[in-house]
Amino acid sequence: MRLFIGIGLPAPVAQALAMSVVKLIAPASVARIRWTPPANMHLTLSFLGQVHPARLNVIEQTLATIRARRLRVELSGIGVFERAGVLFADVTPSPALIALAEQVILTMETCGFAREERPYSPHVTLARSRERLRLRTAPPNDPAFHRSFEAGEFRLYQSLTLPGGAQYEVLHVFALG
Repeated sequence: MRLFIGIGLPAPVAQALAMSVVKLIAPASVARIRWTPPANMHLTLSFLGQVHPARLNVIEQTLATIRARRLRVELSGIGVFERAGVLFADVTPSPALIALAEQVILTMETCGFAREERPYSPHVTLARSRERLRLRTAPPNDPAFHRSFEAGEFRLYQSLTLPGGAQYEVLHVFALG
């Protein structure tokens, strides 16, 4: 199983991002891009990778011990990880979001998952490409990339590789207080 922990985006936020992001890409690049479907849009807290199904119960039990308050997630623009070929909506690293991510990472360390070497960089992946992504112009001040929403839960996801692309299945939902 390929697993990760994240916060799902409300459907209206994800739909607005999906509609706005296609306007930013230079036409020559569009054919080589894999767009993230709105239903798959999320903010990753921790990526676990390939996990044996026998470990799932312990992961769920450990995540259930996390106590955190509901939080406001603020989208704050758009960016590109050029080396990875990823176009993303930037997320403000609020203290509440960083604290939740740190709790998730620490609990997963107790389950034997190593912390990523890169510092946590909250974002929502909108598109991927094997080639360099080129924006049409400087990103406009589109309100779709400057929204906020309240997160009342985080989720354990399984990433399924299907012929039409990745599909994310929610395995467990954990409420935020």
